[in-house]
Amino acid sequence: MEISGRMMEMKIAWLFAPPLAQNSGSSQWISILFIVALIVLFYFMLIRPQQRRMRQQMELMKSLRVGDDVMTSAGIYGTISEVEEDTVLLEVAEDVDIRVAKSAIVKIFTPREAEEEEEKDTAEGQSSESTQAEEENSGESRE
Repeated sequence: MEISGRMMEMKIAWLFAPPLAQNSGSSQWISILFIVALIVLFYFMLIRPQQRRMRQQMELMKSLRVGDDVMTSAGIYGTISEVEEDTVLLEVAEDVDIRVAKSAIVKIFTPREAEEEEEKDTAEGQSSESTQAEEENSGESRE
């Protein structure tokens, strides 16, 4: 089945011929808005959540302290016995330490919020006690 020269010319001309109906200005704007909407959708669905996860991982790596119970990305549980610049020394059993990259730590089990709240309450309690003592002293001096 050989295509004749005339048929081939018609097919090529058909490929390069201008479309019969020209796009109106409004349909071009709709196409542009659709592309912009897709870009915005990708940003909010893919890029922004990934940036948030990276920020949380960086905060976790900065907050590692000696004595924290942690889990690595490989599922190894242990207690941090030493923190270095890029690595931590993780005690996984008695007298068994392994060196792990900080970025491999994915979860901290040591409750920090309770400790921080206790410190705040203690600081607030001391300031309120001193305020009450000052009020009592000023009341006594007035009498």
